Amino acid sequence: MNLLVHAVGAWIAAEAASGRYPRPVAVGLSMLVSRLGAPTVMMTLAAFAFKRLNQAGAFERLKSNPVESRRRIGDA
Repeated sequence: MNLLVHAVGAWIAAEAASGRYPRPVAVGLSMLVSRLGAPTVMMTLAAFAFKRLNQAGAFERLKSNPVESRRRIGDA
């Protein structure tokens, strides 16, 4: 349960840091999340870095290609 609380806090903090919420809401959320401590801070930084890398296209090569339509049995 402790890990879940820290993971949710990190997700909220990463969303607030990326600009999803207006400034007063982001500041309030950041104050609440800061009370969770070091594990949440580390997860927040990791989530934010991953999100920025994903937006920059660092993982495009790893995404799967669209699956070609397969022929059904009996189709020639």
